[in-house]
Amino acid sequence: MTTAAVILAGGRSSRMGRDKAALDLEGRSFLARLAERYRPVFDRVYVSSPRRGTYDVPGAEELPDLRPGRGPLAGLEAAFLSTEAETVFLTAVDLPFGDPVLALRLTAELGEADACLIRRGDGSLEPLFAAYRRSCLPALQSCLDGGRGAVKGLLDQISCRVVEESALEGWDLARILYNVNTPEDYRRACRKAER
Repeated sequence: MTTAAVILAGGRSSRMGRDKAALDLEGRSFLARLAERYRPVFDRVYVSSPRRGTYDVPGAEELPDLRPGRGPLAGLEAAFLSTEAETVFLTAVDLPFGDPVLALRLTAELGEADACLIRRGDGSLEPLFAAYRRSCLPALQSCLDGGRGAVKGLLDQISCRVVEESALEGWDLARILYNVNTPEDYRRACRKAER
């Protein structure tokens, strides 16, 4: 059973004003940094991109969207349709402190569910740092065919194993799930990396 990590890249980055995958952190781009972190832990590492030739990252294979511009669900669809992976750990490129060991734990906790994700203390779910099983593909394609691109729409249609934040004591979730969307977020990330 193949388990792959898929790094979602190539979004519009409208609030940042430039491609977040190329942002530098500790001398490496966000994308190269994440590929390096996930490579020792997963069978394969892929980079979801809007079109072939967008990214060239050592140790990670580019995986062009089959439906460009359709967001994270298109990246997840491409992962299942273009690879042999039975399980995909999906992570966004703008989570530069993502922890592959926690990613493996979520993957291991899938059980018979279609997805496994974290519920934060405020009740919100983290769908872009989560494990997905190939069994979610029909529902995923139904969402995309119906013009629904939000991951929440998929989660409403599949079985989800939810891991509560309170069950993850010892993990610095504020850091691991720190999302970089704006230039100020990026400056904070650089300060976090220095500490």
